[in-house]
Amino acid sequence: DGDRRKKIPVEFGALPDHLRNAVIAVEDRRFFDHAGIDWRGIGRAMLRDINEGEIVQGGSTITQQIIKNSFLTSDRTFDRKLKEAAMALILESRLSKEEIFTLYCNEVYLGQSGTFAIHGFGEAAQVYFDKNVGDLTLSEAAFLAGLIHAPNRYSMQRDMTRAVERRNLVLDAMVETGAITTESAESAKREQLVIKGRKAQNDYGASYFIDYAQRYIDQKYGAQEGRLAGRIYTSMDPRLQRAAYEAVTVQSVKLDKLFARPSRKGGEAPKVQAALVALDAHTGEVVAMVGGRDYAESQLNRATDARRQPGSTFKPFVYASALGGRSFTAASLLSDRPQTFSYDGGRAEYKPTNYHGGFSNKDVTLRDALARSLNIPAVELAMRVGLTNVADLAEECGLKRPASYPSMALGASEVTPLEIAAAYTAFANEGMALRPMPVKPAQATRQNGSADRRAATGARAFSPQVAYLMTNMMQTVVDAGTASKVRAMGLRGAIAGKTGTSNDGWFVGYTPRLVCAVWVGFDDNQDLKLKSSDSALLVWADFMKQALEYCPAYGGDEFARPSGIVTADIDPATGYLATPQCASTRSELFIAGTEPYGSCSCGMMEDDFTAETAYLDSLAPEAENTDYSKISLDICPESGLIANSNCPHSRRKTFDLGKEPLDTCRKDHSVDIDTASAEPPLLTPLVEGGSRPVSENREPLKNRRPEQPKKKQPPY
Repeated sequence: DGDRRKKIPVEFGALPDHLRNAVIAVEDRRFFDHAGIDWRGIGRAMLRDINEGEIVQGGSTITQQIIKNSFLTSDRTFDRKLKEAAMALILESRLSKEEIFTLYCNEVYLGQSGTFAIHGFGEAAQVYFDKNVGDLTLSEAAFLAGLIHAPNRYSMQRDMTRAVERRNLVLDAMVETGAITTESAESAKREQLVIKGRKAQNDYGASYFIDYAQRYIDQKYGAQEGRLAGRIYTSMDPRLQRAAYEAVTVQSVKLDKLFARPSRKGGEAPKVQAALVALDAHTGEVVAMVGGRDYAESQLNRATDARRQPGSTFKPFVYASALGGRSFTAASLLSDRPQTFSYDGGRAEYKPTNYHGGFSNKDVTLRDALARSLNIPAVELAMRVGLTNVADLAEECGLKRPASYPSMALGASEVTPLEIAAAYTAFANEGMALRPMPVKPAQATRQNGSADRRAATGARAFSPQVAYLMTNMMQTVVDAGTASKVRAMGLRGAIAGKTGTSNDGWFVGYTPRLVCAVWVGFDDNQDLKLKSSDSALLVWADFMKQALEYCPAYGGDEFARPSGIVTADIDPATGYLATPQCASTRSELFIAGTEPYGSCSCGMMEDDFTAETAYLDSLAPEAENTDYSKISLDICPESGLIANSNCPHSRRKTFDLGKEPLDTCRKDHSVDIDTASAEPPLLTPLVEGGSRPVSENREPLKNRRPEQPKKKQPPY
């Protein structure tokens, strides 16, 4: 329930006589004689209330207490008492006395066990005495009956003397009602009360999941309907939940030792926190969730409610946007050199650096840039693809729409671990991003008894081909990139993922069936000053090793490959098709139709260059002074992309070749334009003294290196 109550239901026949008699003696001596209202008790209570000048005694029967606890508030008003009395009469006409008494004994509040509320004598007998309710002694039964009036006040843990006094009062009341003899009462009073209750069972962080599931049910089905719907089955797998909790606990303790030094403000060293959430990539069901290291210490669910910058775990959405527009491939080249990016109409600038502070000062392919988590290429790619396009894709994947600034490409917007895990289902689920759900939809029943068979909702974020290419590129991250420690820790099979380092450590990875996101950091947002591969990735790997051992079906040897994917051997230094003369080659994947159309120039003879130059001169003999290192485009000032016919304020802007945007602006930033079929924009190389239009019926620019023209290919 919403107040975190735990109970063990018992039948009327399972309640021992001395427990029933104890409850009757102190709570409602005429329970089996009245019809729901004890007029004598009410008269006695009213006289005392009049003498005191306020309501100090209610005279409520057991039936009235059930009504108050289940349907009304605890406000001490005459209006509430009238409602309570009327409803008690109704309840008495519907249920037998045994049914009402059993209901009361299963629902009555009897104290706390950690963060859980103890409800009912079945649970209380286990918590306080580690016994079944039928095995309680007279002394123990009297103590439990005495707790009803004020469970926390008469708790043995808080004040043993007061608890013993209350037990003795109950025993005396039982003598007055004739339930026991004076000798039996005196013998029970001499019995020492000893808490033998078993230690609170470790729920392996499931309390965080329970809170999340309760909130989901209230939002999805309505708070009242969710509570009355009866039995609802959650999606949590206890084996994976335990694996998640143990991974978080073990690695957090190791990090604590690393940070075992006084904080800057004095006092104890800050305590590292962590969160983990795992989803079934094909259904969206949450199978494990840990929102922190200790629920009793902090009920903040960091998996669902703590928003932090995800760092480079956001980069795959930038790359997916580029691949989806077909302007880039995994072999396209980006610059890893210091750059300054202008935005907001040229009024602001952004100058990022790589995590390690250095630059390779060379061109790198998209695959290598992602594997090494290079920042400059990611920002350049986002600017050329269009910040609004990247933001659109992130939103379609279920993330809160990020602000369209260059820093967005590096994960400057805030997310929760649950949100980023759900967004990654798009990569593992053939482009369909699923919204997370913690219940089994086919088994959740509505109030009217009908089954609710709604599955997880989702949205098509990109094509299966883009999803597969991104997965393949993120496999390189795990096999040879920033997450290679995953392999060093012994995990095998098909695994893809991405590291992310901000002030915190992030890792989001997945197998063919299981997506898992891990966050590690401090609650006060101090800088962890650790790479994610030394923090979050360790938790992820620990969890996945156990998860795949428990549930091998979540793993696999390879990801399913859709149709429309082709392979070509390329020269990674140029991005072109490899030739026998290339120093190194590698096999690269492409969406059919986007593979490079030119071959690498390695080994090209001088006669070949002469023939190439003559061919180019024959195309444009009048443009001897053309500067093919520059390009001018009509740009939309709002989006920074190539203007379309709907952009009212487009203006011409000059770019270094290879730095120009390749995608077309969207009208009102919401109407998609099919860049593959749209009319190509006019490209104009700069010429001294003027410009010359170039044929609009040209192939899209791919992997251009104008300083070394390719054989039998015009520059545009």
